[in-house]
Amino acid sequence: MHMIFTRRAAFTCAGLVTLGASLGAEARPETSSGGDHRLNVRSFGAKADQTTDDTAAFQTAIDAASAAGGCMVFVPAGTYRLNGRLIIRRNVTLEGIFTAPPTIPWTADSLGKGAPNGSVLLAFSGKGDSAGAPFIQLDYNATLKGVAVFYPEQTDTNPPIAYPWTISSLLSGADNCSIIDVLLVNPYQAVDFGGRHTGRHFIRNLNAAPLYRGLFIDHCIDVGRVENVHFWPFWGATGAAAEFRRKEGKAFIIGRSDWQHLTNCFCIDYETGFQFIRCSSDAPAYQGGGNAHVIGGGADGCNRAVHVVELQSHSGARFTNSQIYGDIIVEAGNHGPLTFSACGLFGSMWAANGVAIARIEGGGKVSFTDCHIHCLDPRNTLRPLIHAKAGRLQVRGCDFLDGPAARDHVLLDEDVLSANISDNTSRSVFTVINHASGRTVVRDNLGET
Repeated sequence: MHMIFTRRAAFTCAGLVTLGASLGAEARPETSSGGDHRLNVRSFGAKADQTTDDTAAFQTAIDAASAAGGCMVFVPAGTYRLNGRLIIRRNVTLEGIFTAPPTIPWTADSLGKGAPNGSVLLAFSGKGDSAGAPFIQLDYNATLKGVAVFYPEQTDTNPPIAYPWTISSLLSGADNCSIIDVLLVNPYQAVDFGGRHTGRHFIRNLNAAPLYRGLFIDHCIDVGRVENVHFWPFWGATGAAAEFRRKEGKAFIIGRSDWQHLTNCFCIDYETGFQFIRCSSDAPAYQGGGNAHVIGGGADGCNRAVHVVELQSHSGARFTNSQIYGDIIVEAGNHGPLTFSACGLFGSMWAANGVAIARIEGGGKVSFTDCHIHCLDPRNTLRPLIHAKAGRLQVRGCDFLDGPAARDHVLLDEDVLSANISDNTSRSVFTVINHASGRTVVRDNLGET
C-alpha cells in the first residue's frame, strides 16, 4: 500500500477512489457516501471497536489524502481508540458526522453501551506529560471538523491527570488552521494556537470542559477568528477536578495577536476567564502584547474574569456587549488601552482581590462606557467598586445598580494620571474619592438617596 500511494501522489482524491476499485475491500479508499470523493478511515483499517489501536489507519488515510493533493478524510460514526498522535497534513480535513458540538453524558462506563454516539476519538497518548507532543497537530490549511475527543483515563483525582494539548498547530508552526464543530470532553489542555505561529486561524463551534488550559493564542501576526467557543464544566463539575480548575484553570489566554476577533466566547467556573499576556518570544516580530475584540463574550463565576498583564500599547483590548462576573485586574506592566462598552459587570465572586469589581494599575487607559454594574455575591461588601491605583480611567454613562446601601463607587489614588468620571447614575449616593495628582473631571453623576 505504501508503494501504491507513493506512485499515485499526483492523483486527486477522485482519482484515488477510481483507482481504488481495483484494490481489495479492506484497503480500498472508498468515498464516505454517494461518490463525493472523500476517503474513509474504515477503508484504511480503522475498526472502531474501542480495543484496536486505530492510529495507524487514521494517519495512513490522512497521508493518502495529502499525497493526492489534499481532500477530506471521513470518520464514520463509531468510537475509535487512538494510542498515538495524529498530524492532519496540508489541505486535508479530518471530518466526523457532527454538524454542531454534541452534548451527551460522557463517562468511561457509557462507552460501548449506546452512548456516546457519533465520531468519537478516545485519546490515550501523553498521559502524565503536560509538555508532550499534542494529540492532534494541524499543518497549513488543515481542518479538524465534526468529531468528539474523550480521555477515558482522565479522572477527578487531585490533581487531575496531566496531558499535552489536545489540538495544536504543527510543532514547527502553521497558518490557516481550523477547528469546526468539535467537542473536547475532558482535556487537561484543549487548544494551543500560541506555542508557535498560527496566523489566520479559524475556530467555530468548539465546546470543551478543559481542566487546566482552554485556548492559548500567541505568535499570531495576522488576523485570527474565534467564534462560539464554550468552556464550561459539563464534565468534572464537582469534586477535586472542579477545585483544581477553580484554583489553576485559565479559559482564554491571549498573547501577541494582531486583530484577534473573539465572538460569542464564554467560560464559567475558572480561576481566570480572559487573560492577556506578553508574547512568550523575544523575537522582534512578536514582542509585546496583543490586541483583541471580544464581542458578546462572557466570563461567569471566575475569580479573575479579566486579567490584563500586557496589551499592545496602541490598540489593546475591547469587550463589547459582554457579561463579566468576577474581578477585572489590570497589572502595573500594562500600557495598552482596555475598554468595556455596553457590558454587564457583576463584581467579585469572593472579593478575594481586595476590590469589589476592578483594580487598575499601569499606564494604559481603562474605560467603562454605558455599562450596567451590579455586585451579585452577598459576600462582596468591599469598597470601592473601581479602584484606580495608577494609569488613566474613564467611567461614563454607566448605571450602578447597587443600593440603597452606600458604596464608594470610584477611588482614585495619587498615581492616577487622568480620570473622567461623568454622566453616571446610581441607586445610592454616587461617591468618588479623589486623591489623583493628575487632571480629573468628575461631573453630572446622579445618585439616589
